[in-house]
Amino acid sequence: MDLDTSYSFVPLAKRNYVYLSDRRIQELLEKWGVLHNISIQTFSFNEPFQPYLKYRLVESFFKDVIIAKELKTKKFNSWCNEGITATQVKAEQLPCSVLTMSFFDKLKDPSNNITYDSNKIRKTIRYNEAGEMITDNLRAMLLDPESEEYMLYERDERKEFIFRIMQMLVIGGKLCQYEDVLEPYLDVTKVLYKDLIRVDKLEATNSLSISTMVLEVVAMNSGDAYFPRNVEDKQNIGFLLVDANNRQITTFLHQLDGCEEWKKL
Repeated sequence: MDLDTSYSFVPLAKRNYVYLSDRRIQELLEKWGVLHNISIQTFSFNEPFQPYLKYRLVESFFKDVIIAKELKTKKFNSWCNEGITATQVKAEQLPCSVLTMSFFDKLKDPSNNITYDSNKIRKTIRYNEAGEMITDNLRAMLLDPESEEYMLYERDERKEFIFRIMQMLVIGGKLCQYEDVLEPYLDVTKVLYKDLIRVDKLEATNSLSISTMVLEVVAMNSGDAYFPRNVEDKQNIGFLLVDANNRQITTFLHQLDGCEEWKKL
């Protein structure tokens, strides 16, 4: 592909995601305060995708006038189409290589102090350096870098897309009812992960491989982030998922209600 070739984008119809049709999944997402914070959209693009041009694709996407018109963002407490075109985009490719839920087996091992007695989550009361109260060891593993539990997963493992999904669910929204057992978190993580990534079978080796490229993004206009907003909060996260085979981009945005924005008025 010529480096000067421009991308064009077309919005696609909403997909029938499992997480949207499964009543139990919906109830859990509501319970965790996450359901209404998620927006997923899919767009097609016109040119073959080359991985070494990933950042060019991301920049073209957020600077495109069609995307500006169609992309949903959350302003205050409402999803809307703001028509914002990016003037700057930050992007980082994340690893997305996990093919089985055995990735989370360490959480189930009682010797790691996260769970006990058939995967019940071990309770605690402590505060991390940011002053956040932590009420169980699963959250300590996610939120307290000074804890032994935090060291259970290496830095690269914590960047895995499936880990980021799990983290988003466990921390939850502003009104979150926590689980006493591990399984619901892993069940919903699995459903969302399968909804969002593409897995192909390699003919040469007959093995499975994830073909989706995941990029964590922050799109800004005149220095103000809008996809997502309030990026200081670790729960405000945006991803572009690139399916090169089908020439499609799926946007995933988790945005907490923007009460902080009222302070700027």
